[in-house]
Amino acid sequence: MQTVVYDHQTFTLQRFGGISRYYCELASRVNRLPGFRAKVIAPIHCNEYLSHCDVPKFGLNLGLWHPRLEPMYRHGCRLLAPGPMRAARPSVVHRTYYADSYAPPSVPSVVTVFDMIHEILPDEFPPVDQTSRDKRRSVQRADLVLCISKSTADDVMRLLQVPQHKIRITYLGLSGTFTRATSQQAAPHPRPYLLFVGHRGGYKNFEGALKAYARSSRLRQAFDFLVFGGFALRREELALIESLGLKPESVRRLTGSDEELAQAYRHATAFVYPSRYEGFGIPPLEAMASGCPVACSNLSSLPEVVGPAAEMFDPGDPGQIAAALERICFNETRRRELVDAGFERLGRFSWDQCARDTVQAYRSMLGGKSD
Repeated sequence: MQTVVYDHQTFTLQRFGGISRYYCELASRVNRLPGFRAKVIAPIHCNEYLSHCDVPKFGLNLGLWHPRLEPMYRHGCRLLAPGPMRAARPSVVHRTYYADSYAPPSVPSVVTVFDMIHEILPDEFPPVDQTSRDKRRSVQRADLVLCISKSTADDVMRLLQVPQHKIRITYLGLSGTFTRATSQQAAPHPRPYLLFVGHRGGYKNFEGALKAYARSSRLRQAFDFLVFGGFALRREELALIESLGLKPESVRRLTGSDEELAQAYRHATAFVYPSRYEGFGIPPLEAMASGCPVACSNLSSLPEVVGPAAEMFDPGDPGQIAAALERICFNETRRRELVDAGFERLGRFSWDQCARDTVQAYRSMLGGKSD
């Protein structure tokens, strides 16, 4: 029996978030696969997913999150983790982010790389950000590097000079909340709408999506532009809306649970994802699972993820974005084709498959041993 221990890092950084969700989904499934058991050692943390994760764990959720508390969590875990880590007798330590953390001597380590955005778009981050440095050190000392797409793997090999034999690709899965979405609940907005989801700054290219919407009189007349999640619309975003000649009431922001997001997808006429870079791209899969046709960028990992199940565009060209949205919104046949293709595409991405692929990568690193 091989024991895989997941360390504390992401659970001290995120109360909620995609990376911590990934590790909870992965660990719970690895723990159920033959020849492996999983454990999480996060002595003090703030993560809500971990509190409900069906896997043996050592740690206490203090229920508090604030950026100023992160150093306290990290320092506490560095002091408290070595004893439980040794007691777990791990066969593998899977580090959940890029900083160094304790592992018993001679135990092989694994790290997952989610994207290379810090290296590809460095101007998106402050000069004091040390993620690139930590990532390079982490992949260099790891015995195995998992990448969540072939695009990310190619970037890791190219930018960090990691040899191909050290890398395995393990695609992400999708929450069942979105696969269970139905149209029975009321729409979250009274008028037909286009949908943008998540953070809007920098490479997420919210500005490009708004410019595309504004330049198409057909889109403006028929649809509002709904934003789900992220922070409240900032002053500069409101100024952009005004400068583009859009009515303030036509651009609305909503927040809510995953269930409410699933309904927002389900009732949207189209989902637009104009990101200039992604390591994978979960929101297009969420839209597909909810029966919402997708228009997205043709860069980085997105063509690999969406395949033929989306209208694609150059994210730097608002005219292309507008044209892609018009092809979806005003052609019912094309909408149906994309929805059907999206449902078919989902079969390639599941947390169960992610866990199976990850365990196979562990086995390969361990020389095929599983008991």
